[in-house]
Amino acid sequence: MITIEQIRLLEQKVHKAVKHIDLLKKENSALNSKLEHYQNRIDELEKLIESFKKDQSEIEKGIITALDELNQLEDDLDSGSSESDSPATPESSLPAKASEVSEEPESSSDIDDPVSDSPEPDNQQSGELDIF
Repeated sequence: MITIEQIRLLEQKVHKAVKHIDLLKKENSALNSKLEHYQNRIDELEKLIESFKKDQSEIEKGIITALDELNQLEDDLDSGSSESDSPATPESSLPAKASEVSEEPESSSDIDDPVSDSPEPDNQQSGELDIF
């Protein structure tokens, strides 16, 4: 037969199980709330990543375009210097550099400019640009 003690023990266990279920429901609710918050944050970060990818793509396109333009300029300069270096070009068509330099009068800005006192290489003959 079932005794009162067994019923009280069962009642305590049921009461304890109900409390535990309530605790688990609250924890589940809190976890679902956190999950929703994290999912929203993930969506925000994914949008940010897409924005960065788009910006990076535009930057890469700009760099590639600039490099292509520089390569084209270099190719043009190389082809121009190879044409002037070819033996088919008569030497009389080339300007006499020494006579041009000695015939030009010095201006006052050349005298006051300390940079012009340093010897400058003739970059036009070598086909290189002096960019610095």
